[in-house]
Amino acid sequence: MFRKVAAVLFVSLMTACQSTTPERATPEDSPWVQATGSLKAEIKKQADALPWTHGRDRVELISWFAVVGEPAYDELLAYLNDDRPEVVATALAALGATGDSRLVEPLRKAEHPEWSEVLQLESARARVRLGDWKAMPTLIEGLASDEFIKRALCVQVLKQATREDKGYDPNGTPEERAAAVQRWREWWTERQSDSLLANSK
Repeated sequence: MFRKVAAVLFVSLMTACQSTTPERATPEDSPWVQATGSLKAEIKKQADALPWTHGRDRVELISWFAVVGEPAYDELLAYLNDDRPEVVATALAALGATGDSRLVEPLRKAEHPEWSEVLQLESARARVRLGDWKAMPTLIEGLASDEFIKRALCVQVLKQATREDKGYDPNGTPEERAAAVQRWREWWTERQSDSLLANSK
């Protein structure tokens, strides 16, 4: 339940921009399993509706795409190029919720330097959920945000990935949070000597 609430809260931080129609890979070019028949039509229908959903409906759509999985990847990845931040964030949340580590590289390639802090954090959340710990520094720095929801979402994923919290409480005083952030930073520095992590791409 918290994941669903977290997803919609993160998406709600963004404001709408001009819309574009995302370019989707053709079935011949796609590395992903393609849907057929009624599922293909339903994926297209839900993807086209994605920019116009809000609140609980958007959270439910994220969950729907996560359950559908691979046949929906082309549609979701295409939306990472959309001009509307809230649409990109929704697609990132859905891709991260799949748990499919094969999506790490496409997500890395899809990141844009001009993405806002919110989108950078949502991308990092998705990548860490998929097993890409290279994105952890972004989440660790997100713990220092002045905005409660950003801090809460960052520590949520860090705890899920590491089963540690380093005493960090997003509701803590600025001094308490700063001390815990420093512990997370030191933990990450120590992790750099982990041969498995150091050799990961």
